[in-house]
Amino acid sequence: MASDSSDSAERGDSEGQGPASHAPRECMACRGSGRVISNLGGTAGELTCPWCEGSGQRQPGIDAQARWLAQRGEGVAAAQPAPPPG
Repeated sequence: MASDSSDSAERGDSEGQGPASHAPRECMACRGSGRVISNLGGTAGELTCPWCEGSGQRQPGIDAQARWLAQRGEGVAAAQPAPPPG
């Protein structure tokens, strides 16, 4: 049986588009626990999930990696390759 495009619209998609995006969804990074284990600095440690801010529910508009880079003062400019010499 062929897939119906209206069926996929009812479920929503992985990008948070469509009607299903309005329902709260479990945070994939922490699996709904609100906590993650970080090995940053060489030592494992448990901390509040930066993607859901500890709620266990997916939060729209949060980019935890960009926030981390900004806190380190690296931002977008540091993520871009250096121009070639010359």
